[in-house]
Amino acid sequence: MTIEKIRALVRAECDDWNWHYHILPVVKYARLLAVELGEDEDMAELAALLHDIGRLLFGSQDHDTRGAREAETILKEHGYPDETIQAIRHCVEAHRGNGEVKPTTLLAKIIASADALSHFDIIPAMIQAGLKRESGDIEKAVKWVDAKIERDYHEKLLVESAKRLAKDKYEAFRLLIDAMQGYFIGE
Repeated sequence: MTIEKIRALVRAECDDWNWHYHILPVVKYARLLAVELGEDEDMAELAALLHDIGRLLFGSQDHDTRGAREAETILKEHGYPDETIQAIRHCVEAHRGNGEVKPTTLLAKIIASADALSHFDIIPAMIQAGLKRESGDIEKAVKWVDAKIERDYHEKLLVESAKRLAKDKYEAFRLLIDAMQGYFIGE
């Protein structure tokens, strides 16, 4: 029942991009917020490691609900107690903040916030992902990232300390993106 085994299992399912530019930043912020808010750091890391297991294994569609079931299976196989499994399952199921299940526990709010915070650290990688998603169209890529960052900042930072951590990065992002307005064709 060690977190190292779960870390290794998730790492094996990740490509380098997902591991370095998403999972590890989510873990960093989950642990940081857990300490600040008096939650168990290891539980926060466990939830952060597993929050996107559904996306990693099955793709983006319904990855929160599919991931919750997969996280439960993984944790059972590794001998975690039912209380831990249910807490982590809720975090995984609620981490997107826009699904049917909303974060109701402090730990789930920490994970949703950590997921959003991770995006503020990787804006260049987000633009790269947007370009891939939008077949190289820079306008569409920037608009996609802009919408994602806006949603993250205004809807997914569910604990006040997360908003404080993101504030300067959000304002810098807005400064750069707002300076681009009017350059896009059709605006």
